[in-house]
Amino acid sequence: MKKYIYYISLIIIAAGFSACSLDEEIYSNQNVDDFYKSEDEIELALNGAYSLFWDGYIYKNGAYVQLGDWPTDLMTTTPNKNTWDLFAWTVSENYFDQLWDASYNMINRCNEVIERIGNSDVTDAVKNNAIGQAKFLRGLCYFNLVKDFGGVPLHITATKGLSDVNKARNTTDEVYTQIIADLKDAYTLLSPFDATKHSAGYATNGAAKALLAKVYLQQRDWANAAATAKEVIDMGTYDLYKDYSQIWDPAYKNGSEQIFSIQHNNGGDNTTNYGEHMTFFLCPKGYSLPNGTGIIFTLDDGIAGNWQVDDDFFNSTPDTYRKWWSIRDHMPRYLITGASPIKWIEDTVKLQRANIVKYYQPDYSTGYLQTGVNFTVLRYSDMLLTYAEALNESNNGPTAEAYDAINKVRQRARAVGTVYEQPESVYPDLAGLTKEAFRKAILDERASEFIGEGERRNDLNRHDLFISTAESQGVTGIKPGYVLYPIPQNEINLNPLLEQNPDY
Repeated sequence: MKKYIYYISLIIIAAGFSACSLDEEIYSNQNVDDFYKSEDEIELALNGAYSLFWDGYIYKNGAYVQLGDWPTDLMTTTPNKNTWDLFAWTVSENYFDQLWDASYNMINRCNEVIERIGNSDVTDAVKNNAIGQAKFLRGLCYFNLVKDFGGVPLHITATKGLSDVNKARNTTDEVYTQIIADLKDAYTLLSPFDATKHSAGYATNGAAKALLAKVYLQQRDWANAAATAKEVIDMGTYDLYKDYSQIWDPAYKNGSEQIFSIQHNNGGDNTTNYGEHMTFFLCPKGYSLPNGTGIIFTLDDGIAGNWQVDDDFFNSTPDTYRKWWSIRDHMPRYLITGASPIKWIEDTVKLQRANIVKYYQPDYSTGYLQTGVNFTVLRYSDMLLTYAEALNESNNGPTAEAYDAINKVRQRARAVGTVYEQPESVYPDLAGLTKEAFRKAILDERASEFIGEGERRNDLNRHDLFISTAESQGVTGIKPGYVLYPIPQNEINLNPLLEQNPDY
């Protein structure tokens, strides 16, 4: 998949599409029909779909994290609370427009691949791979849309003209039914597992199965979630990295822990599509020590952000090896502002606020940040915790298998099996919990494991805790409908068939 990053400027082959925004150039039917004939053309078309991960705002600039973690008890902004902290978003928020537009553009590009590939003379294996990847991407897009907006219009055929654009919203159940069908097809079409595709960052049958497990989990279809997560575990393809710090290290990308990731290259900056921008947004900001010495944690300090960890969450999180490599309130080294040549000072300094550091991957030889940090969409630890949660909910409390699954994640948190291993007393294995206590333990574990990955809002919504959690933090004026985000007002203006979500 490293390859598809370089196709971004070549991508718009078939018409880009948003459900209601048609501002990209539309090519003639003849041009489209002449395409999709060779394996290279099919790969280029698929890369056109993948490119929306960066060109659009599905995951670009930390958009997924902002929508998923900011309006929760995990993250905040300083010095002032922002829209997401305060639950003050509106129907005109750009992130909603961008997610909607990019998702439907990707969906249409996938629809083109699925429909047009029949004209190709390539082998059945190539066709199956292309259709399988397209269905995986389409399922992922609709999963993101339904979690944020509820029922949305289903477009499962390519847009041929303006008459295909405006549709009414399908129900939430109808959208989930389509997602499940797409992912089941994707699993079949992408089987057997292709290690080469996985190492390059493409969707594989394991990614399709893992995403399906998460879909069942979010639907509270506990039995199917447990069974499907177990199938991923039993594949024997994936495993936990023993060292939590390696998950975001560019040297270890697309390994056994990462089931599916958004690919990024080193050599980018905060304005290009090639690098991971959260590297900058989550980098600790420099400041002046009491003696007046200016310190920084990267030569990119001018674009370091102000995304912070909620104080209560930070203080309540046990001091595990995982905590050190995910959230910190102090750093073990720094640079002197303006010093030449650069020299890292090995000395512990307090940060002004606790930061998420899992994306902080500096090149210590240059002082700049590495941008080839992949954004993980599906991780093996998620399958273990999905399995544990679903077993607990589908039974009268946790089973032995549920304990085994969550304790594997907890053991990795304290670096068991590495030179950094901590004693069990730091973070004990779980045992003897009630169903309710185990549910809380799972949600707490997911918060610590996935902070900065955009999953907290989904986790809280799955257990009807999103609103009450915000209220417990002092947020006022919340309405019940805020469990969903509003349909973008621009789309409603363009499509009179769309109805707004309640309370907006």
